[in-house]
Amino acid sequence: KIKEQCPLEAGLHSSSKVTIHECDEGAEPQGFWEALGRKDRKAYDCMLQDPGKFNFTPRLFQLSSTSGEFVANEFFHLSRAPQLVSSLPFLQEDLYNAPQQPALFLVDNLHEVYLWQGWWPQDSESTGSARFRWDADRKCAMETVLQYCKEKNEKKPQKSYLIHAGLEPLTFTNMFPSWEHREDVAEITEREAEVCHQIILVEDVLARLCQNTFPLAQLQARPLPEGVDPLRLEIYLSDQDFEVRKPPENLLHQT
Repeated sequence: KIKEQCPLEAGLHSSSKVTIHECDEGAEPQGFWEALGRKDRKAYDCMLQDPGKFNFTPRLFQLSSTSGEFVANEFFHLSRAPQLVSSLPFLQEDLYNAPQQPALFLVDNLHEVYLWQGWWPQDSESTGSARFRWDADRKCAMETVLQYCKEKNEKKPQKSYLIHAGLEPLTFTNMFPSWEHREDVAEITEREAEVCHQIILVEDVLARLCQNTFPLAQLQARPLPEGVDPLRLEIYLSDQDFEVRKPPENLLHQT
């Protein structure tokens, strides 16, 4: 049809002479890559050796407590048709242009589930109390993701991974029709979140957030461990450290 109709949106006109060459993934000629700006197969997650099936439509939920209650709101793309498969229904902008950052999104591609975590804009509030609220939201989001996976398949839940804005792996970015790497966001994420890995299991991060006690030295250091309330540091001390550190107000003065 392209050869017959010469669509304008393809940069053609009625008098264009079109020659069509078909090629299989993995056997693309050099001219193919040159037409794409000299990008190569390393720029995407090649699935030639992947035996899985991909006849499904991914799902996207935003997780937030801005309404005063922690809720999950599903995104429905405009071309959605329940009886049809839409393999790339969402855009990077759905995540990056969320009304408020840092944002939290659950992305389900059937084979695994991702919890996407946004970043702290430089001009946003980042006080101790704001960070504590954020950690509370993250904890709720992780619990939601794990429960979501369990509800889908209790005997064999999907693996779920936490990924950070600016450091998304190819397996994640390939679920979107286009993706632009944001170096500015990556720098903020690496600095603020102290990220050392691009992708980690949600259950492992949740275990750290649910830690109840910390050594005194960790509570005196900055930044504080994830999930710690800066106004109630004494509740995270072991009984032994609490006795040694009496009165606890001395610890709070260091926040």
